[in-house]
Amino acid sequence: MNRPSQSGPIAAAMPAVLKPILYADIFDFPLTFEEVYQYLEIKSAPEIVRQQLDQAVEAGQITCLDGYYSLAGRTNLAAKRRERLTASRKLWPKAIHYGRWLAALPFIRLVAVTGSLAVDNPRDGVDDIDYLIVTQPGRLWLCRAWIIMMVRFGHLKGTHLCPNYLITENKLYFDTNDFFTAREMVQMKLIYGVDFYQKMWEVNAWVKHFFPHGQATGIDRQNDSLSTIQQAIKAGGEWVFGGFLGDVLERWLQKYQITKHTRLAGQNGAYDTLLFTPDICKGHYDGHKHKTMLAYQQRVEKFEKW
Repeated sequence: MNRPSQSGPIAAAMPAVLKPILYADIFDFPLTFEEVYQYLEIKSAPEIVRQQLDQAVEAGQITCLDGYYSLAGRTNLAAKRRERLTASRKLWPKAIHYGRWLAALPFIRLVAVTGSLAVDNPRDGVDDIDYLIVTQPGRLWLCRAWIIMMVRFGHLKGTHLCPNYLITENKLYFDTNDFFTAREMVQMKLIYGVDFYQKMWEVNAWVKHFFPHGQATGIDRQNDSLSTIQQAIKAGGEWVFGGFLGDVLERWLQKYQITKHTRLAGQNGAYDTLLFTPDICKGHYDGHKHKTMLAYQQRVEKFEKW
């Protein structure tokens, strides 16, 4: 495999310890030392990283308040992070509860939280609970239909679920070997599916080229122990829909939903951020990746002129 490369301003020389802070600043999110180290783009010893952060503080490039590192003049982010940590503590029990019920659906192999909640940075009462879900091959679109019913149930209960990235076991390897995807991989938090999560890290070893200290976290096989009722639902559903009936429904749902969402993509001008195939349902309509990387480049360019 070729080593992933970066081009443009992001690859330019600047103190490496500042880059995680610049990226997090996009989301008004100060970082702890452990987070700076985890998202560092080069391999380094912890004591060296801490020394470099201290030097950056002394130089007035960044500030450290209550153990949180942020850009100079952004000390208000420490209080904002504490507020959002409170919001995340309210959301996590819901994320786990619904995540476990998603895992109980037939043919679901992995459930992980992504997005703002994965890093404890949700805006209270605003952000959805984002999920990445892995399904058995040949059942992705059937699973999606069941998932949407759960999304609507959650909405009635005041919880906004957003399973915006579904893939099958065939697509554990991410074709987009870029900085943004690597960061999302490091950030995600596993709810269910230890074996597939470990396999995902194995086949996406390229992530280490971007984040040498990034690693799989939260691996606990207890997570895969569903309740008796959940096991019955999963096993029963897979028995009923594992053959001809499931094949017919999958083909119909796949055709119907791909046609529908391709039309919606055209209306939103978002063909480049969406992907609908038998093995992938990627529904990111707002161009989040492009906007984030553009903001990151702008911050790097501005800081280099500082």
